[in-house]
Amino acid sequence: MLDERGAQVLRLVVEDYIETAEPVGSRTISKKMGQALSPATIRNIMADLEEVGYLCQPHTSAGRIPTGAGFRYYINHLLARKQLIRSERDLLQQVAEAGVAGADDMVRHASRLLSTLSRHACVVVVSRFSHQALRSLSLLRASSDRILLVAVLQGGWVQHRLIEDEPGLTTDELEKINAYLSDLAVGLTLPQLRAKILNEMKREKARYDSLMRRALLLGSKALSESVPGEVYIEGRANILEQPEFAEDVQKLKRILHAFEEKSVILRLLDAAMESEALQVSIGSENPVEELPEISVVSSGYHQGETAMGSIGLIGPVRMDYSRVIPLVEYTARLLSSILENR
Repeated sequence: MLDERGAQVLRLVVEDYIETAEPVGSRTISKKMGQALSPATIRNIMADLEEVGYLCQPHTSAGRIPTGAGFRYYINHLLARKQLIRSERDLLQQVAEAGVAGADDMVRHASRLLSTLSRHACVVVVSRFSHQALRSLSLLRASSDRILLVAVLQGGWVQHRLIEDEPGLTTDELEKINAYLSDLAVGLTLPQLRAKILNEMKREKARYDSLMRRALLLGSKALSESVPGEVYIEGRANILEQPEFAEDVQKLKRILHAFEEKSVILRLLDAAMESEALQVSIGSENPVEELPEISVVSSGYHQGETAMGSIGLIGPVRMDYSRVIPLVEYTARLLSSILENR
């Protein structure tokens, strides 16, 4: 643990670096402290902070910048969270209105607002749809030989599956198949429904009713593939506004490329998926080793006891954590509250 003077200097260095993205000198800190300590004294304290790994000096003649360990100490011991202002809370409350139309619209709206308010990239991950029970299942005619399966899940998300090469079904037959599959599906997850359909197909009685057999074959065909979750990303362009990325084209390209890889995004937010606690991964702490320049602030959201996904902000290590953390926490709680009442 740092003494009072060391902690105060570290806090001021971190906050100045967050604001300016430039190395911080001893004279700057002395002025911020109202000349309570001389620049020479502050240089000595900075040297001590560098020795324990909380600051580093990018150039011999430059000031200091915080290391990942320095940011971690700041977040754990020195951070003073900012309160969301009324207008920000009012904007985020609009997420509830979007939720009326559907869960997809709700999470997209949440990510868009959070990105706008924070000026960082926002990612919302929806957990694998296979974890969620079905609310309804419908088969609709898409063309003369194609059937569209529409599954509405408990969280309000909608899944579509197109079944090819299914000619010859009349409207009346399709309605009967719909009713039969709907009865089978109620309260089950998609993998559970597929297992039930396969079990029914093995039963002797299923062979005597050709329409029932056709219904089971259709259901089996539609559910033959696993159902992944979704990833929604907003505010990629905000990355371009960060000076530490804009000045290094290769670094910027690597980060933007990572945003195109769904598996990378899932790894970045994976820790928050099952947890209700806020997660802060700073630089090299984040689970994607090839992206040590970014930090992730994320939180899971839930429907009752069921983890539904996670939401997070992705930006430089030099994020304004005092503002970003309460934004993410508030939005995650809001999503959980909306889903709980659906």
